[in-house]
Amino acid sequence: MKRLLAACIAAAVVFIPAANAQGFPNRIVRLIVPFTPGGSNDVVAREIASGLQDSLKQPVVAENKPGGGGVIAYSYVAKSPPDGHVMLIAPASFTMGPHLSRSPLYNPVTEFAAINLVVDVPFVMVVPASLPVRTVKEFIELAKSTPNKLTFGSVGVGTPQHLAGELFKMHAGVDLIHVPFRGATMVIPDLLAGRIDMFIGAINSLLPLIQEGKLRAIAMAGRKRMAPLPDIPTMAEAAFPGFEVGSSVGLVAPAGTPPDVVETLNREIGKIIATPGFHQRMNAIGVDVVGTTPAAYAKIIADDYAKWGKVVAAAGIKPE
Repeated sequence: MKRLLAACIAAAVVFIPAANAQGFPNRIVRLIVPFTPGGSNDVVAREIASGLQDSLKQPVVAENKPGGGGVIAYSYVAKSPPDGHVMLIAPASFTMGPHLSRSPLYNPVTEFAAINLVVDVPFVMVVPASLPVRTVKEFIELAKSTPNKLTFGSVGVGTPQHLAGELFKMHAGVDLIHVPFRGATMVIPDLLAGRIDMFIGAINSLLPLIQEGKLRAIAMAGRKRMAPLPDIPTMAEAAFPGFEVGSSVGLVAPAGTPPDVVETLNREIGKIIATPGFHQRMNAIGVDVVGTTPAAYAKIIADDYAKWGKVVAAAGIKPE
């Protein structure tokens, strides 16, 4: 009996250090944001940082590294030590960027470990109130009857809004003229005036204009209808099953981050985003709370990477 007890104690002594071999976290944890402060990505990062600091009992900070369309931040995190102390706030453009470069500086599938898809910024397809269409099918009919005449706007070549329009063209089999602008604030005036015929963008910036009747929403581009616009069908309901576009915000770490560290981060982030307060603050800025397992988020990243590669190729967008 004494020998058995001694063996158990010895096993426990060996096991305890092994269970905590990673020592995570043992210093400051940094969430790298690929854009300047103030946007949805930055807001989400600071919410998660605050919650993780409480649960991990270590300082957690959101650090902005803008530039290069996000590539500066992506490359930085990919090259960071894979120990969970540096993570990336990954936006929708994370899976698009490599397809737009002749010499990609990162691969979202092989160089990162997925942790959790935190929120999604729903996209909505809108047209000017003056355009005589009220459904996706009516828009397609108009486009087919006036080939190479209707236009769609974006906030720049290769942006989620641009590729959303190109994806729509692929599904609908229509010819639309792409008109890029330098940001959403420059698209809206032309859209309101009817100089641009269609735009697929974030609902949080378009909703007030829809509610005022200045723009007409004809389809949600995400996976479900939205509470502020309950009568607006999803693109899947209206015409194209499987059509999904949004501006997701997730968390990834460098590839090779130990599975137990990934699971710890996933679990603690899951607790944060499940709180009523987090939901209320996200609803206030027009985003949906998601939450996934690491495996589910990894599949989303891989699927999106493949999808956008096909869209870029089909649209004839030349990598720079």
